[in-house]
Amino acid sequence: MNVETQEQTDLKTAQELEARNAEVEKAYSRIVKGAKALLSPFDSKKYRTWIQVEHAKSGKETNLINESICCFWNITLTSNKVGYKMIYFCYDEEALNRFGARLYNRAIRQLFKHTMQEKNKPNIEDCVRVTNPGKIQSFFLNRLAQGENDFITISVQDND
Repeated sequence: MNVETQEQTDLKTAQELEARNAEVEKAYSRIVKGAKALLSPFDSKKYRTWIQVEHAKSGKETNLINESICCFWNITLTSNKVGYKMIYFCYDEEALNRFGARLYNRAIRQLFKHTMQEKNKPNIEDCVRVTNPGKIQSFFLNRLAQGENDFITISVQDND
């Protein structure tokens, strides 16, 4: 009979966490890429503008890692207190009222498409948090007004 030592158990747990977090990061990148593509049909440059915030480069101590913001939604990659990486998605309530649920539903599909259990080993389904619609547009416009710097990039998605 083999008995695992506490060190072996801790190492195994750390390796599992590292593997899970790597999958969450990959999923976040795929979600952002898919979400950006949803903006390309819009004629207005305002609706295709995208802000990428790399919090790790900001010099501030924070659990936030990356944030992708447009006037419709905010997709955030963060790390919780115990080191699990998480993806938060918040949709703008004004956009939901103005444009309806079609774009919202497509964005949600991107979110779950890349985090479903059947697609990922290890399982990362529990890394997603969808919050109630909020006031993303004012946050987006404020970030836009601040402009680019060492950790904030502003781009415009190509139009179809």
